[in-house]
Amino acid sequence: MRVAFASIDGTWVDQHFGSARYFQIFDLKEETYEFVEARRTESYCRGNCEGGFEHLLKALDDCDAIFVVKIGQGAAAFMINHGKRVFEAYGPVRVILDRLLNGDLMEGR
Repeated sequence: MRVAFASIDGTWVDQHFGSARYFQIFDLKEETYEFVEARRTESYCRGNCEGGFEHLLKALDDCDAIFVVKIGQGAAAFMINHGKRVFEAYGPVRVILDRLLNGDLMEGR
């Protein structure tokens, strides 16, 4: 599974979806995770956005789940309708990765 974190430096989930400038991409394997790359995106949203998320869908096309500090209803619906799972989270990326490996976050969703 490939996951994306809205994070400037890869240590904390610290950006809102529509205004995120960086996504840190990780691959989860059976018992470990591996950093893939940092992806820079354009930050088009400056506050309340309704639409214009195609560039983020394209940038995160190969990701199964996306973790952000906040995501609006319109953006969440857009991503979900395109097969992406989105989660609001704040905290250390490594802690969230460990919880994903332990099955603590996404089971039954």
